[in-house]
Amino acid sequence: MTPVIIVLVIIVLAVVALVLLRLKERHARESMLMERVRTSAMYSRLYPVLDRCCQCCIERIIIRPEEVRIVLYKPMNRTYRFVFEDHGIDPVDQPAALQALSQAVALDVPCLADPNHYYFRVHTAPRDGGGNYRWYEYAVQPDYKDMMLRAWYDHTEPEDGIIR
Repeated sequence: MTPVIIVLVIIVLAVVALVLLRLKERHARESMLMERVRTSAMYSRLYPVLDRCCQCCIERIIIRPEEVRIVLYKPMNRTYRFVFEDHGIDPVDQPAALQALSQAVALDVPCLADPNHYYFRVHTAPRDGGGNYRWYEYAVQPDYKDMMLRAWYDHTEPEDGIIR
C-alpha cells in the first residue's frame, strides 16, 4: 500500500510542477507582449489620452479591435474615441495583442486597478464575416459613481471635457 501512495504523490507533484511551469511561461509571454504593446507607435499616441484620463471621472473604457473608447460621467456622457484607423494604425486583430492592450491600459490608468471602484469584463461579439471576437471593458462600480457624483454636486460642470 505504501509504494502506491508514494507513486501517487510523485505523480501529483510532477503534475503540479508542470502546471506551475506552464503558468510561468504564459505569464512571461503575456508580460513580453504587454511591453511590446506599450512601446509601440499606437500606444505612444494613445498614452497622452490615458494620462489625461487619470484626471477625469471615467465611467468606462472600452477596448475593441478598431478603437479605444473612453466615456466620462463628469461631464455627463462625454465620449472620446481613439479610432486606430484615424491615427494611421491598423485595427488590432490579434486577440493576445488586444488583451495586452487592455492590461497596459489598466497599468497606465491606476484608478482602474481598484476593484471597489471599477470592474473588468470580457465580452464576446460576432464578427461580420462569421466567428467571434473578444473586447474588453473597464466600468465604474455604481456605488463609487454615486459617491463621486455626490462629491461633485456643488461644483459647476466643465464647459468641455479635458480630453481632446
